[in-house]
Order: sequence, then C-alpha cells, then structure tokens
Amino acid sequence: MLRVGICDDEPLIIEALQRTILEIADKNGWEISISCFESGRTLLEAVDTLEAVFLDIDMPELDGIETGKRIGEKNKDCKIIMATGRADKFKDAFRIQAFRFVTKPFDVDEIEEALQAIFHTQIGMKVIELYEKRNSYQIPQKDISYITAYDGYSEFVVSGRNESRLLRKECSLSELEQELSKELFFRVSRQYIVNLGKITEYAKGSIFIQGKKILVSRRRKKEFEQAYVEYDLNYRE
Repeated sequence: MLRVGICDDEPLIIEALQRTILEIADKNGWEISISCFESGRTLLEAVDTLEAVFLDIDMPELDGIETGKRIGEKNKDCKIIMATGRADKFKDAFRIQAFRFVTKPFDVDEIEEALQAIFHTQIGMKVIELYEKRNSYQIPQKDISYITAYDGYSEFVVSGRNESRLLRKECSLSELEQELSKELFFRVSRQYIVNLGKITEYAKGSIFIQGKKILVSRRRKKEFEQAYVEYDLNYRE
C-alpha cells in the first residue's frame, strides 16, 4: 500500500488529481491510499504518515517550496512530486530535491510515470526479522546480498554502509521465497537465493556478489537470466 498525499489550495484540482490517481492505480493493480490537504500547514501535520506527496507550488501563506523544505526536515523519505504550470519555478523545486515534476493542467502519462517511479523506489524496503547471537534485528530486504540454506536454518549476508554482517533465521528457502520481494530476489539453486540488485557480475551461469561466486542451476538458468534482465530494465538506478 502506497500512502500518497495531495496538497493544493484549490479543491477542484485536488478532486481531479485524486480521481486520476485512483484510475491509474486501478488500471495497474496498485494499492494506493490518498490523503488530501488544502494547505502546507495541514500537510505538515500528517506528512510523517506519507510516502509521497503531490505538492502545488503556488499556495497562500506557506507555498510549495517552503512546504517542501519542511517535509525534508520532518520526513526525508517522502517523495515530493511538484505540480505547477510555471516553468520558472522548476529551479526552486530542484533546491528541495523534488523527486518528479508534473505540469498543470495534469497529464495522465506524467502522473502515471511519477507513480511508477515511486513504486520502484519501494522495492526491498520491507523489513525481515533476522538474528545474530540471539539478538533480533529488523533488516530492510534490500540490504540482503544473498542467502544460503543449511539444515534447519538459513544464513544471510547483509551489507551495510561500511561492513557486511552474517545473520540467520530458522526457516527454509521455500519459506523465504514467499516472504521476500519477488522483484528483487531469485532462487538460483537448492542452496542459494540472491539479491538481483547486488550482483556485480554474471557470466555463463556464474554470479558474483561481494567476491562470492554462486552457480545458477541448469534448470533455473533461463528463468534467472530473464529475471535479471527485467530487474536491470525496470529497477536498476
């Protein structure tokens, strides 16, 4: 479920944009909840709960640029899509690191592209509970490089900013296949699941991740290569 806000001082524009977003979501099978705000101040009161916001630049009292600055201070992970019909305001929007721009009057393709881009950034953000020396940790799936199956448990190589950690969970790879993001992870053999985004090299059935060589089983090779290409096309930054 993607939690989206719409902030505009004109109720008719909010209504039109909300209707467009819901139609796009229905067409693509996306789950989106929408919260509507008629001022920057009311938006800021609830921005902690949002993952993205369509934000009008020209609003009284607190305009979109200043509202965007404060969003960055309160919820830096919230993606800001600036909405304006004024090209001269784009430079200001860059200063607050707007994620996307949509023009007024609204173009359906622009809005759909912006939503698609936001969904792509959500890949791997869901956390999984893993263990290290009996201590429990909530780890974002995107930080897992690869998983190795052993008798009765699985071992996870997790990459942080400056180091890698080895964590574990008492579960099988089959159970993990149901829990992990299907866009991001692929089971390449009976023993290994790999994060497609962490692969540094692939050649002739051999995967390399953090210096580790992992072989793709023959029966999974064609399916893996298709998944790897699709990830590269759709999610690679």
